[in-house]
Amino acid sequence: MSVDVNGKKILVGSKVKIIHINPRITEFLPVEEVRDINSMLHDILEVYEVSEEYVRVEKIFNRGEGRTESHRLTLLSDEFELIDN
Repeated sequence: MSVDVNGKKILVGSKVKIIHINPRITEFLPVEEVRDINSMLHDILEVYEVSEEYVRVEKIFNRGEGRTESHRLTLLSDEFELIDN
């Protein structure tokens, strides 16, 4: 079972607010990817996977002309807050 920064239980489908993104994950990425990932800070996203230690979220970016791109984050408990369950 994973919990948020306040110890609240997280389930698949829970909405969480990203409150911290570890800068090490973007250390060697291209500038465009860093911009996308950093834009996820303070976003409210749906959890699609839960483990004992982390949750995973995804954000889809519209690139125009029917093209999309997505980025997924693996977050530890101190990096997100439950918004609803």
